[in-house]
Amino acid sequence: MRFPSILFGLAFLVAGCGNDAGETPPPPAPPAPEESPARVDAPGQTASVSIEDFEPILGDGWTGNLVYADPNAEGGQGTADVDLEVSREGQTLTLDFSFPGSPQGNGSAPLEISEDGDWINDEMVLRREQNGDMLTLLTRQECIEGRYIATCEYLYDISETEFSIAKAYRLAGEEEQRFGHQYSFQRDAAG
Repeated sequence: MRFPSILFGLAFLVAGCGNDAGETPPPPAPPAPEESPARVDAPGQTASVSIEDFEPILGDGWTGNLVYADPNAEGGQGTADVDLEVSREGQTLTLDFSFPGSPQGNGSAPLEISEDGDWINDEMVLRREQNGDMLTLLTRQECIEGRYIATCEYLYDISETEFSIAKAYRLAGEEEQRFGHQYSFQRDAAG
């Protein structure tokens, strides 16, 4: 069963952003960082993933930050410190976020991996690459950004010591992708 992805809505809680009541599209976001999905070309075929691929990120001890597009911030981006704990039940991971500087942003988000491995929530898995102990996944879904129909892409980097989720989106009718946000976490290797 697929359901709307709520994971990335947490970025807007921290950023203090919501739906834009204006009629004009959002202003262009700053260029995406090199590791974001905005700089990744998707292949024409799909890939698959399993719940076991996420086992390296289970547990606690993850510390990092959230970088998000914020047109009101210097440089067009805001940041927030964030900690993460990941648990698993069946085919679903639960990501528990805590924001030390902004506890009102604390929350949980599920990542449900489909039995056939083609989906993470309602994101289709497009690419899977293994480079050493780092697994990289690229997914895509139709989404709403503010009040606009868009296509969102997510880039997951998964290892025992590094975990990140980056989002980029393209508004309907536009060619250029915009940077949404990026969660980046690190933790010490299990000893």
